[in-house]
Amino acid sequence: ATVSAGLRATNIHVIDPAKTPRGPVRPQKLLNSFIGLMVGLVLGLALAFVKEAVDTSIKSVDEAERLANAPALAVVPLARASHRRRAPPLAGTSGRTTATFGLALLSDPSSPVAESFRTLLTSVVLSTAPQPPQVLLMTSSTAGEGKTVTSLNLAIALAQRGEPTLLIDADLRHPSIGKALNLVNGTGLATYLTGAHDIETALRDFPPVPTLWAMPAGPTPPNPAQLLSSSAMESMLRELRKRFKFVVIDSPPVLPVTDAMILSTLVDGVVFVVESGATARGAVTRARKILQNVGANVLGIVLNKVDVRHDGYYGQYGHYYYRADDKELPVKSEAASSHFLG
Repeated sequence: ATVSAGLRATNIHVIDPAKTPRGPVRPQKLLNSFIGLMVGLVLGLALAFVKEAVDTSIKSVDEAERLANAPALAVVPLARASHRRRAPPLAGTSGRTTATFGLALLSDPSSPVAESFRTLLTSVVLSTAPQPPQVLLMTSSTAGEGKTVTSLNLAIALAQRGEPTLLIDADLRHPSIGKALNLVNGTGLATYLTGAHDIETALRDFPPVPTLWAMPAGPTPPNPAQLLSSSAMESMLRELRKRFKFVVIDSPPVLPVTDAMILSTLVDGVVFVVESGATARGAVTRARKILQNVGANVLGIVLNKVDVRHDGYYGQYGHYYYRADDKELPVKSEAASSHFLG
């Protein structure tokens, strides 16, 4: 009995019975979510500042004007999906559409892109009032900034005024005018400068715009710079001044080769194309100094491929032209590099 009583004796007493918890003790989801949100916000802001510090591309018109030391002649918006519709084939283009090559003035004449090229036309014509420049050179600091498509649309805009206009592809290294206008590149500037053909053989008409003529680059020569700096080039331009009201020359970029430097001394004015968000500030500054050193008359710049949704003061311009009838089509942000040659 004594042993049994000792076994039942204990010094443990129940003070408060335990209650079943209503939820798990860990993890604390609300607290962890708040901490994750704050950490993500801090890291996102830090990455944004780092990206802004590392990015050296030109973002605004004011910055481009300051670096190029020239006024902005036009701002070309980035082509949007609703305005890249395939246009019906034009007469004389063998069934191919001009929309493929970014000829906005023909494929979509009411678009903001087309209107920006009309603005460029007005700015160029009034840049040297009362006498507009007759021979224009289109160039850029590096390749791929859109100088070729700017040359095409500016030449079309000039020709649509009813004035005889000639578009010359002076990029003998990487020609693209003939491809854009669907012209056979058998004869052109190179064959004329080498003496193989005369001017009449090198010139081509463009049926969709009766007052527009084109001179493709022709076969790629081994010495482009020597041909462009020859006396034949000067004499050709003197002859073309008598036959055409305007002559637009598409040239290679300034920094890689010397072709644009040579041609800039033979023309009345230079239009400098800058790609928004892609062209480095140093490239524009260097190209400007090169053109200044040879005495080129830079009429102004064209800020190309501007995303109107992220450009503050220019955004309202874009919204004005994107009308309500386009809302029924899906609009996606896409790079327009395939629509801007050069």
